[in-house]
Amino acid sequence: MRAAVCSALMGTLLSAGGSAQEVRALWVTRWDYTSPEHVTAIMENAASLHFNVVLFQVRGNATAFYPSAIEPWAWELTGDDASSTGQDPGWDPLALAVEEAHARGLEIQAYMNVFPAWRSQDYPPRDSGQLWWTHPEWFMVDAAGHRMVPRDHRFTPYPDWYAFISPGVPEVQDHLGSVFEEVARNYEIDGIHFDYIRYPFEIHEVAEGYEERQRALGNWSYDPVSLRRFTEETGVETPDASPEAWIDWRCQQITDTLRQIRERVDAVRPGLHLSAAVMPEPEDARRTKNQDYLRWLREGLLDSIQTMGYTSSNEVFARRLGALGAQFLARGWFVPGMSLGNDAGTVEAQIAIARETEGASGFAGFAYSHLFDRDNGHVRTALAEALAGGALAEPAETPW
Repeated sequence: MRAAVCSALMGTLLSAGGSAQEVRALWVTRWDYTSPEHVTAIMENAASLHFNVVLFQVRGNATAFYPSAIEPWAWELTGDDASSTGQDPGWDPLALAVEEAHARGLEIQAYMNVFPAWRSQDYPPRDSGQLWWTHPEWFMVDAAGHRMVPRDHRFTPYPDWYAFISPGVPEVQDHLGSVFEEVARNYEIDGIHFDYIRYPFEIHEVAEGYEERQRALGNWSYDPVSLRRFTEETGVETPDASPEAWIDWRCQQITDTLRQIRERVDAVRPGLHLSAAVMPEPEDARRTKNQDYLRWLREGLLDSIQTMGYTSSNEVFARRLGALGAQFLARGWFVPGMSLGNDAGTVEAQIAIARETEGASGFAGFAYSHLFDRDNGHVRTALAEALAGGALAEPAETPW
């Protein structure tokens, strides 16, 4: 296994500089830090394992891990529950992350969830300015016409899950454009990384009598604004009358959202790298999540994609990568994403597969907490030690 990894690594060597050239991206979630010391440790640890891009999460559900004039502070920085939403923690995680990353030669992308807008039935204070209270009409609606509410395992039999805002509402698109423009304007980040830039598919329970609609069309978003605009723009009376038109229209809403973000970001930071976490199979992503990411690359709305190929099967991982690599367009970069929750042998094998995949430009690992124990002083895990002596033994430069 080590020999295969080293062989794949040698294949990426530059003939001139002699250093490897590949993307080595690491997802760092908002659950990985609550103090300045944690942020410093994260960047030091990422650099010590020869990662070169840190995807550092600063927006989870329409709250900010940086001072924002648009959305309230995230409660995770100041308390144990949603009651502290909007309270200033007295420091700026994103500013510190940029400083610490650049001091170590790391690129940093602000990792931001796009459409999720709240996750718990423990709601923020009404005066916090959070979207749950300020714009309830923006939230998605299910196949039966019910507003989407967060799933909360304390009150329902379902796992915790977000409530999303609807890209079919023009005001949502404008709001998100403002959010991303603000970050691009105020921080010397190297890029912005989008997650959950899609319609959700994880919630399947529906009101009695709407099961077939959910199976044929997905469960979201049948909000009044989206339904009206769909009919006006397509001439189709209801989504049920043309499932293909509904798929196309919902894809267009996400594309239009991304286009507005790209234009507004480019206006303040021309050329800023925009990337997105996407599903590993493009046709399934387009049909069931309305995530038309090959188009986004083709039209220059994204610069790179990180596929969420989270599987313990090396065979499945290789098949997905090979299929996507075969149709990948020359424009932009394709960065296979993998779970770091697998055992060391599987992780190293998947890194080798990514390195050998035609059209791929490196790999991305989810997530930091599998490499460094955030509950125990951010010390290295056994997986990190294995990678330090194997697949990540030598440094690399990004290809962009």
